[in-house]
Amino acid sequence: MGRAFHLVSLGCPKNRVDSERIAFVMMESGFEPADDPGVADVIVVNSCSFVAPAVEESLDTILDLRNENPSAVLVVAGCMPLRYGEALADELPEVDLFLDPAGIAGLPRLVEAAALARAESSLTRAEPGVFHGPAAVSQPVIGRAVSTPGYAYLKVAEGCSRRCTYCTIPGITGPLRSMDPGILEREVESLAERGVREIVVVAQDVTAFGSDRGEKDGLVGLLHRIQRISGIDWIRLMYLHPAGISRELLELIRISEKVLPYMDVPFQHVSAKVLRAMGRPWRDDPVRRLVDRIRTEVPDVVLRTTVMVGFPGETAREFEELSAFVSQAGIEHVGVFEYSPEEDTPAARRGDPVPSDEKKARADEIRAIHARFSHRWHRARVGGIEEVLVEGVSGETDLLLQGRAWYQAPEADGVTYITAGTCVPGEIRLLQVTDSHGPDLFGEILTEATRTREVRK
Repeated sequence: MGRAFHLVSLGCPKNRVDSERIAFVMMESGFEPADDPGVADVIVVNSCSFVAPAVEESLDTILDLRNENPSAVLVVAGCMPLRYGEALADELPEVDLFLDPAGIAGLPRLVEAAALARAESSLTRAEPGVFHGPAAVSQPVIGRAVSTPGYAYLKVAEGCSRRCTYCTIPGITGPLRSMDPGILEREVESLAERGVREIVVVAQDVTAFGSDRGEKDGLVGLLHRIQRISGIDWIRLMYLHPAGISRELLELIRISEKVLPYMDVPFQHVSAKVLRAMGRPWRDDPVRRLVDRIRTEVPDVVLRTTVMVGFPGETAREFEELSAFVSQAGIEHVGVFEYSPEEDTPAARRGDPVPSDEKKARADEIRAIHARFSHRWHRARVGGIEEVLVEGVSGETDLLLQGRAWYQAPEADGVTYITAGTCVPGEIRLLQVTDSHGPDLFGEILTEATRTREVRK
């Protein structure tokens, strides 16, 4: 068979990490990446099946690529094999190989076998997730072909042991299984040696890291280890469950020179009634109290959250609670999702009583409320000096470089366009903000190369 492969990565940053591992093992086995799927001998789709639209996107991508290249060995990896198992072999005869994420290390060998049996559809299954049971070290340590400029995601665990009623993840990937801290430390060291300056820590529930091993504040211990690694300047925390934010974690964020005072905490809602129905049963206005506690403990913090509208049981009254919170809390970054029932979840048994046009209207209202605050907040940055990670030529125009201020998470928040000054991709530099447009900033690189945490305040 030929040796060109084309890789498509769908879904979340956790999927991107697996995609980078797929690319690494393929290139280590002599395969060459191809930008054009039409000339590839192997096509790999790292799929997502978290919600129905993601499943539809994955299916459309798979079928489009098969139509574009009927002769390639077509591999579907990621969440779809985990969620649907052997049923996929009957539903998608266009696919040659379905790969459980635990089988990434053996992909080149499986591709060779599939090429010899092109007429057959093969399903390779292993235990769910990247790791085989509690002995994480039994899974071979796989390198990564880093695909992001100046930063890299660090996936610290697979699965989730919480039971949010709307979420498919526990059923797809199983319970939480934390990676060994020593393995993660060595991975970060390797990333730093390749010029990575920012580590973005991800998992389905980052705050639960180590709890499956009985560790208390396992995340804090991991952060202490990786913040000592030379070359890493920023450590960003994503997907922090509200119930898992400890005093020790907030103290570390407050005093650390490397762990950014940026916290992504998906609240989903603020109504006690809706939270109970979601399987997130907090009482006594816990979300507002948590926001106050975070801002008290980490005065320079920037918060990101996501909220869901239209969940079963959300009446006009509960929506008013949510919209009032978004209006008053001053959360710097807010994402909004419209609820859609997912099969085999407890929430799906409650039906879908809120009409789709009402969900859209509620989502649009939340976005409008937050957009007004976001506009003011970003305009207030104009004239200030910010730390910026330079990423490279802008995707909008090759006349500008693009980067991110420390409070702009990759692929989630706005970006910073660099209009003047000399800098090199991968550097973290000081930038004078000259303008803003929506969530995006514009600015000029300063001649000083010194960076200081004081700039973030």
